[in-house]
Amino acid sequence: MRLMPDDPFPEIGHPFTTDVSADGRWIAVSCYANGRGDRGRILVYRTSDLALWDQIVLDQSIEGLAFHPALPVLAIGTEEGNEFEIRGGLHLYEPETRRRTDVAVAGTGVSALRWRDARRLEVSFAILVIDFEDSGRVTYTRSVAECDDWQAITADLLAALVSWPQVPVELDWNRVKGPDIDQPQRYLAGIAAEKGRAWTRRPAAAVVQSLRDGRVLTAAQNGPLLECWSPDGTLRWSVPVPDDSWERNGCRLYVAPDEESAWITVLVGDSSDRRTRLRRFGLTDGVQLAELRLDFPVAIAARTDGAWVARDSRELFPGPRWPPNESVVLTPSGRQLATLALGESDSSYDFPVRRSPHLLFLYGVGDGAGDRDVSPELLEKWVVQADPNGIEPLFPLAWDDSLGPYLRGGPAVYVDDDAGQGIVHTCTARDGTHLVRRAYVDGEVAWAHRFDARVTGVDVHSGLIYAVTGAGACELLTLRAAEGTVVRRRTLALGGHVYTPTCLSAGPDGELVIGTVEGRLIRTRAD
Repeated sequence: MRLMPDDPFPEIGHPFTTDVSADGRWIAVSCYANGRGDRGRILVYRTSDLALWDQIVLDQSIEGLAFHPALPVLAIGTEEGNEFEIRGGLHLYEPETRRRTDVAVAGTGVSALRWRDARRLEVSFAILVIDFEDSGRVTYTRSVAECDDWQAITADLLAALVSWPQVPVELDWNRVKGPDIDQPQRYLAGIAAEKGRAWTRRPAAAVVQSLRDGRVLTAAQNGPLLECWSPDGTLRWSVPVPDDSWERNGCRLYVAPDEESAWITVLVGDSSDRRTRLRRFGLTDGVQLAELRLDFPVAIAARTDGAWVARDSRELFPGPRWPPNESVVLTPSGRQLATLALGESDSSYDFPVRRSPHLLFLYGVGDGAGDRDVSPELLEKWVVQADPNGIEPLFPLAWDDSLGPYLRGGPAVYVDDDAGQGIVHTCTARDGTHLVRRAYVDGEVAWAHRFDARVTGVDVHSGLIYAVTGAGACELLTLRAAEGTVVRRRTLALGGHVYTPTCLSAGPDGELVIGTVEGRLIRTRAD
């Protein structure tokens, strides 16, 4: 497995707070990557080679960290709660030995900490005030723990030192912020530059597409509109984030069959009334070629001959009170061929089917269809096929009554092998996420697997199904497409870190490209 880009600190995601040990050997970074599922995470790196040394994962949000002014000892404060309860923790960590001293703080959160000098650690606590007319209000107290040898302290002693006395205080956040590094991204970029390397924060990859010549396209919701990576892992070109603050990347991607151009969605407006600008880019140099404007948020479905559909996804908040717009059938160049009435939709109707010779969708049916007061999620979902003659129902998304009434679609791939034509798709039910092979066209189940973690990407190559599971598992699975036998499963671990996958694409030679919440792409072969 190898990463793209191959830069330092690939595990971070978004850095919040950074500090450096007094001896200059260690960098600690509190960070967050949306979609990992963990609350608090601190990564510790060696300054000598910027390699990951250790990860500290905590079940509460990290409010502060600070290295001792002389010793390689890191103090960490955590806090978690709501307007009715609060809890926290104080932790000491020694990088050299990876020794940790943990103290749970009942009924309070550790909001800030600061080393006054080599003997004294100042700890500020948040105490919740139960006031139903002013919920969520807190007051602060402070204690100062004194110790002659912070590397020898025990949890019981640390708990005793900070428990009393505690005095009420008004916090000066400028004074108690802790580390002197107040711009972590700039600091990390600078220290990488000192080693002759480059680093920049990268948001989670939302979509990835392998091209026949080995290039890779990717897009991120809060990052560049579209990027193209060369087979050797270098960035060939990048389309920047839209300048308008009311525009953001919709991360719905359509690549023309000749792979000369691609369309991507740009969402315009706020969450209650989004519209879409479909922008077409040449894949040689990333130059914009065309733009289409639609008055609804777009989800994309495509078939292998090049026809594709911009569907009204209805992904608005609050949900729309007006009827669905007709979806638009387009050619690779953007010429309109027809319109389709695909009915209600929301995020639970997401059903992108790779490699399909048909236009396939999830369609809501039942007594509440068309009723503005019935949530689209509550309708029975069917897999339907669209063609010039209209909408043809194929089979219900549910294949077993035990799945429950509220099902969500997900990534899928079309297969055509010795077992016949079929669709391998994901489906999220109340008991987890299912990966199932259904016959085309009657939906008969050939095989099914259930996972506790969400399946975030599916593709097929040479008779093998590849799937990745998200937070809680972070695995790459290989299955035989015909019978569903699990051939191989492995955790996406690289360099001491387990990456959390968001999407997957298989290239023509079987090489897989996996997008991650950490913003990196993993290139690997499953065999």
